[in-house]
Amino acid sequence: MSPISAQQRLQLALIALRQDIAAHPDGHCRLPRFDSQLFRTKGTRLADYLAEVEQNFTRLCDSASDLVRSAWLAERLVDQVAALQREASTQQLRTRREKPLSNPRAVKYQEYREYERRLLAMIDQREQRLALAETLAVQHQLKQDLETLEGRLARCRQAIRSVEWALSLRGGQQEE
Repeated sequence: MSPISAQQRLQLALIALRQDIAAHPDGHCRLPRFDSQLFRTKGTRLADYLAEVEQNFTRLCDSASDLVRSAWLAERLVDQVAALQREASTQQLRTRREKPLSNPRAVKYQEYREYERRLLAMIDQREQRLALAETLAVQHQLKQDLETLEGRLARCRQAIRSVEWALSLRGGQQEE
C-alpha cells in the first residue's frame, strides 16, 4: 500500500467524520470527552476534537520526509479518528435517551456507566495495538497503559456498585 493511498483514505475518513459530527448536535458534556493521552484538547464538543484531528492530519501531510514522525502521527490519527467515530456514532443515541433526571444518584449512575463504556473501548483499543506492537518498548508501554486503564475500570465499577446500592436503598425506603 502506498503512502498516498493511505493518506487519501485518511482524508476520506476525516471528511465522513466531519459530515457525521455536523449532522448531529453535540450533547451536553461537563468534562473532556477523551483521555488526555489521546487528545490534547480539553473541550467538551466533538468539533473541538475534530479540529485537533485536522491539525494533526495537516502535520502528517507536511512531515512526509520524516518517516518516524509520520509513522507516529499516522498511528495517533488513526486512534483519534476511531475514537471520534465511536463517540459520534453514539451521539444520536444519547440525545434520544437523555431525559432530565431529578435524582442526583441516577445522574451519577449514568455518568459512571458512560465512563465504564469509554474505559472498555480504550482497553479494547490498547489490546488491539498490543497484539500488533513490534517492539518491546511499545509492548511495555501498552501493558502499562492497560494496567492503568484496568485500575480505572475497577474503581469505576466500584463506584457504579456503590451508586446501585444507594439507589436500591432509596427504592426500598420508598416502597415502605
